[in-house]
Amino acid sequence: MGPLFCFKGRYLEVHQTNDDTEMATIRRSGSGWQVLIRRKNYVGPRSKTFLSRDLAESWADAVEERAKKVLNVIPVTLGEAINDYINGPLLLHRSAENEKYPLRVTAESWLGDIPLSDLQIKHFAVWRDERLVKVKPNTVMRELRILRVLLDWARDERGAEIKDNPARHLRVRGTGDARAPFFTNEDEKRLLFELSQMSNNNHLRLTKLALATGFRRSELLSLTWRNIDLHKDKIYIQRKECAARGGSNSMRIVPLPSNAKKLLRSFESKQGKVLPITKGAARNGFDKARKRAGLNTLRFHDLRHIAISRMWSSGMNALEISACSGHRDIKMLMRYSHYQLSF
Repeated sequence: MGPLFCFKGRYLEVHQTNDDTEMATIRRSGSGWQVLIRRKNYVGPRSKTFLSRDLAESWADAVEERAKKVLNVIPVTLGEAINDYINGPLLLHRSAENEKYPLRVTAESWLGDIPLSDLQIKHFAVWRDERLVKVKPNTVMRELRILRVLLDWARDERGAEIKDNPARHLRVRGTGDARAPFFTNEDEKRLLFELSQMSNNNHLRLTKLALATGFRRSELLSLTWRNIDLHKDKIYIQRKECAARGGSNSMRIVPLPSNAKKLLRSFESKQGKVLPITKGAARNGFDKARKRAGLNTLRFHDLRHIAISRMWSSGMNALEISACSGHRDIKMLMRYSHYQLSF
C-alpha cells in the first residue's frame, strides 16, 4: 500500500515505481475505486474504475509491472530505441503499419547497432545513400522524418544520451514537392475495364468511388452505410488523427457528389460496410488491374490527385474542395491544382 494523501475530501493512494516516479493514483469514485495512470510515457488505458479497492490495486500493480518491462531500461543503440518505439508510441499512430516496416529494416541493419550517443550525421548520410540505391528520394525522405521523430522521443521521453538529433540536419536531394499523375480518359477506361473483369465487384466500386469523391483508400474502406445520408446528400467521414494531434478521432461532413450518389444507389446491399473488402485485397486487386491496363506507374493515391484536380477544373473554389478532401492547409491543397494533367 502506497502513501495516502487527502485532496478535496478524498483520500488518494499513490503507487510509485522503484525509481520514485509516480505511476498510478487510486481514489474513491462514487461507490467504486478509480485508478489514474500518471506516468507520462505510458501507452495504454489512462484510467479505470473498479468495485473494490483490491481490484483497483491489482490492476495498478499489473500496469506497473508492464511499464517496468517496457520502459525500465534506457535504450543504448538505435535498434533498441526503434524496438521500444514500435512497442510504444507507434501503436497510437494512424500510419503505424506503414511506418513499422522501414523501422524494422533500419533496426536490423548496421545502423541499428550504432550507440545513440555515437550517432552522427555521417552515419545517416551513408544510410541515405544506401537507401537511394533501392528506393526513390521521396521514400527516403519519409523514412528520415520517422527517424527524426523517433530520436526526439528517445531523448526527451526515454532519457537516451543524444546531445543533438543528427537526422534533423540531413538533406535528401531529388525529392519532389508534389506528384502530378498523367491520366487520360482512355487510361481510365482501360483501368475500369480490367477491374470489371475481377470476380469481386468491390474492386471496381472502390476505384469508381475514389475518382468520384477524392477520398483516401482507408476512408473508403472504413465507410459504413450509417455514415451516408442519401436523402441529405451527406457523407460523414471519421478519421483517426495522427499522434501529434493526440491520436483522437475527428469527423468531417462531406457533400455527396451526384456521380457518387448514383453509384451508391446502384449497390444492392445497404447494410454494414459499403465496401466489404480488406485493405490487402483492395491493394492487390488494384495493382493487378493497373498493370494489366499498362499503367505501371499509377498508384491508388493518384486517384485522389485526379479527383481533386477535376474539382478544380470544374470551377469549385478552395473552400468547397477542402470540404470534400479534408485538407486543413491551403498549401497542401494547392499540391492538387494540376488539373490540366488529368485530361
